[in-house]
Amino acid sequence: MNKTGPVMNREFNFSLSGLVREKRPLIHCITNYVTAGDVANVILACGGSPIMADYPEEAEEITALSNCLLLNMGTPKETGKAAMLRAGKEANRLNHPVIFDPVGVGASHYRTGTALSILKKVKATVIRGNVSELRILLNALTGHGAGKDRAVSPIRGVDASPSDQITEDTLTSLMETAKALSAMTGAVTVMTGTTDIVSTWKETWLIKNGCPEMSHITGSGCMLDGIIAAYVAAASGSAGSIAPQHVLLEAAALATAVSGLCGERAAKKTEEIHGGTGSFRCYFLDEVSLSDESILKGGVTIEIP
Repeated sequence: MNKTGPVMNREFNFSLSGLVREKRPLIHCITNYVTAGDVANVILACGGSPIMADYPEEAEEITALSNCLLLNMGTPKETGKAAMLRAGKEANRLNHPVIFDPVGVGASHYRTGTALSILKKVKATVIRGNVSELRILLNALTGHGAGKDRAVSPIRGVDASPSDQITEDTLTSLMETAKALSAMTGAVTVMTGTTDIVSTWKETWLIKNGCPEMSHITGSGCMLDGIIAAYVAAASGSAGSIAPQHVLLEAAALATAVSGLCGERAAKKTEEIHGGTGSFRCYFLDEVSLSDESILKGGVTIEIP
């Protein structure tokens, strides 16, 4: 596979970190109770403003006040599903970006059905998940393995299956999966792993930032959702306006790289003090709050295959 070098010369991308802090976009988060605090704090750290509202009766009103909607089905429940559908439809009506994370899709028939129901009724701007989640989601959308009588796909809870790893041998086929999911849904897809794949139906970027420590804390993916939401909201400009898809691709790719780079820097500081996962979590949040254009220019690694 031929690659250009790291994409280091797109000033719009790097300046977006400052634009988030300047615009301070309001992100309506309907997320899970395990990581809600982490998501709120990372949105604040990168320059956005979170509001957590998952009661169906206020979902539309809060969405109307916000610049972007984040839907995360990590701990699904009927009221949460109802809130997501109401909020998602309102976001679509107002032309607000919608970030969707189908956490654990395939782990149960209920989760898979919930994800399909949301995507049937709500147009997502960005879909973010690990390799197993996005592969299973694509199969379900295309009718392969979506039926209630068929076996639930083997994944490890909400984590990617050990057999679903992004390697040199699997990279090409997984890029095609990300492209196919984008083509089917119209969303930018973000597939996270050892290399992160950010794709539209016709263009794919590879994010080379990140570290193993990210998988040792709960909520690293959910926090990435929050950063993506803030960057996409800032890139989308004025209220009621979603940016063109190539701009959304750049925003999602940069947000993913920011998360990975902050993880790298946090891991280095944790190692210096001989710390553990608690120290790493704190340093990660610190790094997100301290990230600026100069740090990103010196550390972000994005490749275009």
